[in-house]
Amino acid sequence: MDKKYHINFCYVKTPIPFGEIDLAQIGRLYCAPDTIIDKHAHINWYELTIVTDGEGIVLTNDIGRTVKKGDIYFSCPGDFHEIRSSKENPLKYDFFSFNTRNQSAKKQLHLIVSAMQDIDSRIFADEQISALVSQGIAEMSEKQVFSEDILSSMFSQIMFRIMRNFHSKNPPAKKHNPSADALCFQVMHYIDTHIYSIENLNVLSEKFSYNYSYLSDVFKKTTGNTIVNYYQTRRLDASMLLIREQKLKINQVAERLGYSSLYAFSQAFKKRYGMSPRNYLKSITEEK
Repeated sequence: MDKKYHINFCYVKTPIPFGEIDLAQIGRLYCAPDTIIDKHAHINWYELTIVTDGEGIVLTNDIGRTVKKGDIYFSCPGDFHEIRSSKENPLKYDFFSFNTRNQSAKKQLHLIVSAMQDIDSRIFADEQISALVSQGIAEMSEKQVFSEDILSSMFSQIMFRIMRNFHSKNPPAKKHNPSADALCFQVMHYIDTHIYSIENLNVLSEKFSYNYSYLSDVFKKTTGNTIVNYYQTRRLDASMLLIREQKLKINQVAERLGYSSLYAFSQAFKKRYGMSPRNYLKSITEEK
């Protein structure tokens, strides 16, 4: 990754607790022209990309959106995330990745994710959040007395300000029957953002208050694909990213994505990509 400046406090393998917030990552990046942050998986954390200068494109699940100074881009668990900097006006941004053990806040965050209608709905502006993340980076850089308490307070404020922004941006709407296109998007969005937690696709029936057979029929007629195939494809896409990142062992990847056994995962992976997970990992290692 070409870069001009990069400070990164990264704890994605073992997030650090600050009060009820689990910190996965916080830092700052000044991109070089044409810097690309390769596609990577967000397993179980939310993330803010806070643009402080320049321009670029943020992609979620291969759908891109141009961002500029003042934009805050909200990423969710289950996302496939990628960033591309502008060549003429290189991107500068701060980032903050977290999850929470506060059950009430966790529920509200899930509601925010479920309410997202398109890529534009992920973007908002909040100068106080930008300032808090910047202060958090400074506090992490030179730990002092009471740093843990100060950071716990800062990180909690950031989370609650995220929820306040989305609550005012998307007030509760009256229930209505969505069009077939909208319903299919909602199904795909739910699968994309819950790829590590779905145990059975019947959960879609409970989530959307439609019979699963009806959902399957509408999805097939509208998209030309089946729900099962869409889910299996996204799950294997996630597994490929996790293997490429080499942060988890192959059996851990299989467990994280809910496969019944390593054998079942290996068979599914080989059927889609023409090689076993182990051979794919070997090919990545040889590339390096």
